[in-house]
Amino acid sequence: MRKLGTVIHLANRRLVLRTEHVPNLGGAVYDGAGERIGSVLDLFGPVAAPYAVIKPDRGLTQAGLGKLIGGPLYMGEKYGKTRKA
Repeated sequence: MRKLGTVIHLANRRLVLRTEHVPNLGGAVYDGAGERIGSVLDLFGPVAAPYAVIKPDRGLTQAGLGKLIGGPLYMGEKYGKTRKA
């Protein structure tokens, strides 16, 4: 898995994070433990260092999402598999 960026805040049940690279829309996002958090919903900001909006999966609570603030999130397949276009 590749580091996507750091969560900066929670807004309307969406996570906003500062990314280190430009991710693909709809890509799976995981926490440090390898648990799926959600998917990339939107990108905004400067091209050199964009921000990403993550749509969380249904099973996550507001308190669980709050614990992710300040922590890193990762992108890619959990077991090294890649999705073919």
